[in-house]
Amino acid sequence: MKTKIITTALTAVTLSLFITGCGDTQPKPEKTVTQQEKADFRCHQDGVLAPQFTCDPHSDGYIVALGVAKMNAGGDKSFQRSEAMATARDALARQIEVKVSNLFKNYKGTTGSGSAATFDKATSDVSKQLASQTLQGSKQIGNSWRNPQTQELFIMVGIPTPAVTQKMADSIKTSFKNDNAMYQRFLATQADGELQQELEHSNN
Repeated sequence: MKTKIITTALTAVTLSLFITGCGDTQPKPEKTVTQQEKADFRCHQDGVLAPQFTCDPHSDGYIVALGVAKMNAGGDKSFQRSEAMATARDALARQIEVKVSNLFKNYKGTTGSGSAATFDKATSDVSKQLASQTLQGSKQIGNSWRNPQTQELFIMVGIPTPAVTQKMADSIKTSFKNDNAMYQRFLATQADGELQQELEHSNN
């Protein structure tokens, strides 16, 4: 009889613990928005946290372009740097050609000035002159950065926007046979400071 009582008691205790354990199993509360991991919008290159300029090349007062060069087979860092600089300068020259060409197209569309052949040749001449001068006047902006994983080298190269606008003024006057009135008319189609802003726009 005593054994039966003990067995019954043990069974009751076990059942009680089982019920209690089941009752304590509550679903974990879901993380709130503030607790969830926030999206990381910082600049990354191949999974490595990188300087912002490698994702968004920009520098106030400059027209800039980014140059990237992989490490060469010989591990020559000097050659790699020269390659990155050359790539950036080429990109900068092409960028200025496009920007200047667009400015002239806008000017022509607004004023209807000049015959097509003459105007297009002048536009081409100015763009090429500026591109050539950009290669000579550009320089590295800020520090370069080397990706520790891939060994790629990133360099930002630029030229001051005022220097470009001045060179553009000289080129325009020369291309239009030193017609200062034509240049003034060109400037008149731009709002105050718009020319410089347009040249710097996007920097891509």
